[in-house]
Amino acid sequence: MLMDRPRRPRAGRAGDHAWLRAAGAGLAALALFAGLLGGGEARAGDRLAAAQALYQQGEMRAAARLARQAGGAEGLTLAARAALVDALYLAAEADRSTLLKRAARDARAALAVAPDYEPAYLQLAIALGQMAERADPITAHVSGYADEGRTLLQRAHALAPDDPWPDGLLGIWHLQLVRRGSAMLAAELYGASEADGLRLCRQAAARAPRAIALRYGCAVSMLELDPEGLGPEAARELTAIGQVPAADAAERLVQEAALRLVDGFGRSRSNGAR
Repeated sequence: MLMDRPRRPRAGRAGDHAWLRAAGAGLAALALFAGLLGGGEARAGDRLAAAQALYQQGEMRAAARLARQAGGAEGLTLAARAALVDALYLAAEADRSTLLKRAARDARAALAVAPDYEPAYLQLAIALGQMAERADPITAHVSGYADEGRTLLQRAHALAPDDPWPDGLLGIWHLQLVRRGSAMLAAELYGASEADGLRLCRQAAARAPRAIALRYGCAVSMLELDPEGLGPEAARELTAIGQVPAADAAERLVQEAALRLVDGFGRSRSNGAR
C-alpha cells in the first residue's frame, strides 16, 4: 500500500541534484543551521524557521535534525516530512527503510504532543503506506498498516474536512490495496475499491490543482493499477503537474519524477505499437 506517492524514482542520489546546493539561500540556511547548533541558545521558533529554510532548499537531513531540535508538533511533523522526502528521492536504497521508520516515529511524537494536529496524521499515514509498500503483502497485513492508515486519514478528515489531502490520500489507499492484492480481497479485507479510489483522487485533483505530490501519488497509483485502461489519464496528470509552479525543492523532485514517468510511459506505448 502506498499513501502519498512521492514514489521512489530509480535515480535517487543527492549528488544528482547539485542545483539544490547551488542557491545562495540554501547556503545561507546551512550557515544559520551551523550557528544554531554551535550556539545552543536559539529559541525553538528560530530553529524551526531555519529548518523550514533548509527544507525549502532541499537539505532534508539537516532540516530534519534541526526540526527535531525545535520540537513541538510543527517541528516534529516537519522532521517527518523531511525524512520522507529524503527516503523517497535522495537516500541510498540501504537507508530508506530506516528513514521511513524515523519519519513514522517523528509523526507519532508530534501527535503525542498535539493529538489534534492534522498534518501529523497525514505524515504518519504516508510513512506507514511507504513501509507497507516495501513489505510483502502478508507482513503488511499482519502489521496493520492498511487499517491504521485508513483510521489516520479518517481522523485527519474529521479534523480538517475542507483539506483535500486526507481524501486524496485515501483515494491512493484504495487504489494501492486493489493493486497489491485483488479487487475481491481488497473489498473483503479492507472495504477498498478501484471506483472509490478513482473518485477520491479525481476530486482531490479538482479541489487542489497545485497539490503536486498528491496528484502525483494518484497518477502513479492509477498507472500501476491499470497501465492500459488508466495509463493515458495518468500520463495527462503527470504532464500537468510538471507545469505547476513548484513551491519548494520537494515539489521539484516530484516533478522530475513525473516527467521521467511520462517519458517512460510514452516509450512503452511506442514500443508496443510496433
